Amino acid sequence: MTTYKSAYKTTTFVEGNTINVVHHSTKIIEHDVLNKTIRLNNGGWFSKTTKDRMHSYLIENAGYRLSQKKGAWILDQVDKNNDYKTIRTFPYENGMILQLSEGQ
Repeated sequence: MTTYKSAYKTTTFVEGNTINVVHHSTKIIEHDVLNKTIRLNNGGWFSKTTKDRMHSYLIENAGYRLSQKKGAWILDQVDKNNDYKTIRTFPYENGMILQLSEGQ
């Protein structure tokens, strides 16, 4: 298992075909690279830092943007090849699984 600190109180490690991101003691991202899925979980912590850590991973690795509007977290699927233009928007839900398209 390869582990490295990716930011303050945030660790990223690889187990088999899964990249895991843990913030404090909460596994906020489980990225199954073989099945091309990402499971999101903020552990009930709707903090700016948790959102920022998730957003940073998603925009770099999945073509999604996580933001907040009027207190609610939302996900935008974006086109990275077209200036990050929004393709679709939907509400964030704990435990949600994103299915990635080919090439992501």
